[in-house]
Amino acid sequence: MGRVRDYSEVVERLRALPRSAWRVQQVEEIWGYPFFCLRRRISKDAPTVLITAGIHGEEPGGVAGALRWLESGEWTKWNLNWFVLPCINPYGWERNHRRNAQGRDINRQFRGTNNTPEAELIKQLVEGWRFLFTLDLHEDVDATGYYLYELREGPPFVGERIVKAVSRVLPIERERVIDGNEATGFGMIRRAASVEMLNRRRRWPMAYHLFLNCTGHILGSETPVSLPLERRATAHHVALRTALQAIAGKNR
Repeated sequence: MGRVRDYSEVVERLRALPRSAWRVQQVEEIWGYPFFCLRRRISKDAPTVLITAGIHGEEPGGVAGALRWLESGEWTKWNLNWFVLPCINPYGWERNHRRNAQGRDINRQFRGTNNTPEAELIKQLVEGWRFLFTLDLHEDVDATGYYLYELREGPPFVGERIVKAVSRVLPIERERVIDGNEATGFGMIRRAASVEMLNRRRRWPMAYHLFLNCTGHILGSETPVSLPLERRATAHHVALRTALQAIAGKNR
């Protein structure tokens, strides 16, 4: 499969971030591509937020959204530490292909140990961390509007607030069944998570591993690939800003 994007452009943008603010670290090379982990630490006592993007290569809006946030400088407004994995699947991203070089969906490789290098590296990187919340930036090739996953044991939930904010940027998905799941609200898929519920699934996405080991609050932002890339990147940016206002407003 031929390349349709150039990952070196992502690398250049990451390395151009202010070194006084960000630790831009190449933690591994996978399939010939540098794998980056970015961290910003302002205080050992401040909560940490995890942002992930690009686990599926045919979802470029997530990577664009992560880059837009990093380059915006808006992170300076928050009394928070940051942990960012801006492009988990460079091989797929360059080729506009969902899977990695092994032909595997990385986002189904997080239960147990296997030889999927991207998933195993992520598990190593997040081991021992505790995140205030995580935001995974995704896209949907079939959706006509934006929607949000929210995984949490119980209230308070923030999904409706995020969807309302994004509705000013993108249309919201109106289907009652979204990505094979019954919608639990307008543009929402919410799961009141439990260990028992997660263990019923044989192949875990990254969100399940993070929920069980690193955080009690997972958000998945989903934009429709049919709309212009800039609008999709903006939607992810708005989703993150709104999540911060709802969850971490007291830390501003």
